[in-house]
Amino acid sequence: MKAIIILIVVVIVGLLAFNYFTTGEFTLMSSGAGGGEAQELNQLRGEFRSLAREFRQAGRSAAISGMDTTSAASAVLAELDGVEKKVMAIAKNAEDSEVAKEAKALAAEIAKYKKDIQ
Repeated sequence: MKAIIILIVVVIVGLLAFNYFTTGEFTLMSSGAGGGEAQELNQLRGEFRSLAREFRQAGRSAAISGMDTTSAASAVLAELDGVEKKVMAIAKNAEDSEVAKEAKALAAEIAKYKKDIQ
């Protein structure tokens, strides 16, 4: 009996972890309505965070080694522009108002980040 309860707990924790890493939410079941837009928005949010990390790493590399990392920084900014355009498209065309609101907030965060680094 104890083994069954432990197995159930492990399965639930595994499902929560899987849903968190794929959708960004702690849920047992992923949402159905607007799930595609929300999932794409979460993916774009992850891309933005990754690009911001790459940009900071390029800056650190330049500071430590003295090498010119302008091309790496320019490539990150170009990719960031593409992510921003996709987020704005989601904000404009989203069927779910909550997704549109989150997309607008992410677009504002990206715009602020771009302003801060330039």
